[in-house]
Amino acid sequence: MNTITGGCHCGAVRFSARTELASVVLCNCSLCAKKGMIHHQVAPQDFTLESGKDDLALYQFGTGTAKHWFCRHCGIHVTSNPRSAPDQVSINMRCVDGFDLESFGGEVIPFDGVHWEENVAALREKMGE
Repeated sequence: MNTITGGCHCGAVRFSARTELASVVLCNCSLCAKKGMIHHQVAPQDFTLESGKDDLALYQFGTGTAKHWFCRHCGIHVTSNPRSAPDQVSINMRCVDGFDLESFGGEVIPFDGVHWEENVAALREKMGE
């Protein structure tokens, strides 16, 4: 496993995660599309919030299952506990130090979150859940 690090724009929130960065998910749901979110899920035990616990704010909508965490100072969405896997941490790869989607050598998995109910089972299968 490798360790990735990252954080929000203002630096108040910093994290690290142990992961094999083989794939990322691009979702087109209303929230992810507006945020430009690139998802990469890790188990909670592989994620460490290095700083900024008190700087995080929570946003929830719809079913209230997903938890979207953002920096209350700069507004950057850092992580979530997605509705498709609420027991996992989904890292916003746009917050990872040095990550560039254009040069990413892993698999980019598209997810039709606009039609979430019809597609979530296929995503879970693809992610090995």
